Amino acid sequence: MTKMTVVATSGSHAVQCTQLAIKHALSGAPGPVAVLYHSQALRGRIGPDTRPQLYTLDPYLPAAPPPADPAAIDESARILAAAERPVIIAGNGVRVSNAYAELAELAEALGAAVATTAGGKGTFAETHALALGVCGNFGTPLANAGIGAADVVLVVGSKLAATDLANENPKLLNPQRQVLIQTDIEPRNASWTFPAAITVIGDAKAVLTQITSALSGAGGVAPGKAAAARTRLERARQELGFFDAPELSSEAAPLLPQRIIKDLQRALANDAMVTCDAGENRIFMSHFFQTKGPGTFIQPSGVGGMGYAIPAALAAKLIYPRRQVVAVCGDGGFAIVMNGLMTALEQKLPIVVVVFNNSALGWVKHGQGERAIACDFVDFDLAAIAKSMGCDGIRVETPRQLAPALQSALASGKPTVVDVVTSLSETFRRVTSPLLSRNG
Repeated sequence: MTKMTVVATSGSHAVQCTQLAIKHALSGAPGPVAVLYHSQALRGRIGPDTRPQLYTLDPYLPAAPPPADPAAIDESARILAAAERPVIIAGNGVRVSNAYAELAELAEALGAAVATTAGGKGTFAETHALALGVCGNFGTPLANAGIGAADVVLVVGSKLAATDLANENPKLLNPQRQVLIQTDIEPRNASWTFPAAITVIGDAKAVLTQITSALSGAGGVAPGKAAAARTRLERARQELGFFDAPELSSEAAPLLPQRIIKDLQRALANDAMVTCDAGENRIFMSHFFQTKGPGTFIQPSGVGGMGYAIPAALAAKLIYPRRQVVAVCGDGGFAIVMNGLMTALEQKLPIVVVVFNNSALGWVKHGQGERAIACDFVDFDLAAIAKSMGCDGIRVETPRQLAPALQSALASGKPTVVDVVTSLSETFRRVTSPLLSRNG
């Protein structure tokens, strides 16, 4: 789970281990590092004669990543400028590099539509005129069709897992009929799944800036091409749909997941942070929730990261205390980490937790079909449980109750659970791409 794990056994060792943890976490492909502090390390004292010798932090910090290979940058810019239907696929590396503005600048210069991987959702605002949404197994029809029709595909900060490519369906991405340009800070991630025609190794923020700068040297993008691309994309949105499914306005009770998502989206500020859990609720959120700004949506990168949403929301609220922070989870994920609400109370972190409460592990139940095993729950009143802890809790049973409940929760100033009685009639199979079928 971590790049490195170290155990600090003395005071000076604790300082050095912390410095090394920062170094290794930030070097190469950034990732988590664990430091375990022995009780003796926390009680120990340090001075000029302690061993190991202590130094300032600066020498431990990795140097700024060098610029990418200029030849690869120039060739990428030339191919992208000449492309008729360029598409960018943005992965989580864009988030790690904080390259949101650079991604948008390059997309606008090229008139390139932008899809994201599931892990990259939130790196490009889906309200942007060039947004396609998430691609892959549970991607939007628009995103998968847009990638499939592209002549040049630029992949930024993603190794492209099988789930991002509908199990490598050649109708989605095919290096034999498309030019694939892939950039990543980690060399082993390039050409991980498909061989890239051009590989650019470097930090996403720096590489995107370099390519944008190199476009002028490549002769720039032909006049009118970007405008034509936007017109073509708007036609595709009208044909294939774009965050406008009829279920988003459903008045059914129990509530459909889509209706919960639509009301949540309306209630949130543009810079609100949304953290997602694992399970069917996350698939619905990835597919139907339209992000309003970059860097506003995070979720676990693994398939089974149940229990992620609440602790991630706590961390987000610590980092962004003035922004709305909402954790979205199912009743199964909530049950795993509901104790996080105690921490929220203790640390005065007024997060909002929206629970899709369908009294089941939805992904498991719908995946098992008629042979359901250990996937059904008692109908717990999760709002009442939250209240018993000292949090606010609101139970929602009809669509008309939802918007006022969300407004109240966001204004509460206390950790609040919005427990929404959710229908089991909707299933992940409804948003599974046809590309995953044998005939897709």
